[in-house]
Amino acid sequence: MLVFVLGTLGVVAGLAAYGGDVDLGSAETRLALTGVPYAVAAAFFVPSRWVRCGALAVLAAGVAYGGVVGPAQARQRQHEAETARYRERAALLYLGDAPPGMRVAHAQVGPASFVVDYRPVREGYEEGYVGLVVRTPLTPALRCPEFAPENETCTVTPQGEMIRVGDIPGSTDAVTLTRRHRSAEVEVSSQTLDERGLRRLLDTLHPLSDAELRELMKEKRIVRSL
Repeated sequence: MLVFVLGTLGVVAGLAAYGGDVDLGSAETRLALTGVPYAVAAAFFVPSRWVRCGALAVLAAGVAYGGVVGPAQARQRQHEAETARYRERAALLYLGDAPPGMRVAHAQVGPASFVVDYRPVREGYEEGYVGLVVRTPLTPALRCPEFAPENETCTVTPQGEMIRVGDIPGSTDAVTLTRRHRSAEVEVSSQTLDERGLRRLLDTLHPLSDAELRELMKEKRIVRSL
């Protein structure tokens, strides 16, 4: 009776570990492992010191794997899978250096765009915002919209940049700077930075590094959208 009870508890513990994504091998391996808890439980009743020591070692190894090693491996696999899903849009994953006093507050990876919000490090005490959008090009070449708002001016420079400036009554101008970067179209906009500051941000564009992605994921500042 004790062997049956203890063995069943071991099977339940194994099922709990498997439910927590602990790798227990193939279906055939898991089927074979079902009998291990009963064998270990029975070994404790064998009148042999070495058999009991062996059963204790097997039990300790199982507890260590199911409680520590296995879950750590499961978390690592989950992290790698999540990282791979973000990397599916590698052609759009570009980041510019945060302006002085600001940081990446939020990032969103979409099917055809990568959107980044820069906000003050001391958010709530200081004001400021810069938006970065890296997307699949909307037109073969940059061009001003045919029907622009009356309070907005638009210019395409000989260097291939499109500059839009919106006059907002009672506030500073909203500046938007757009340029092509490799196979993507990159747009930055702000009411805090001027044209020079936005251009400096664009000049620092670089592929999102593994360290940067890891930090954004760790601090839950990046999400995926359908």
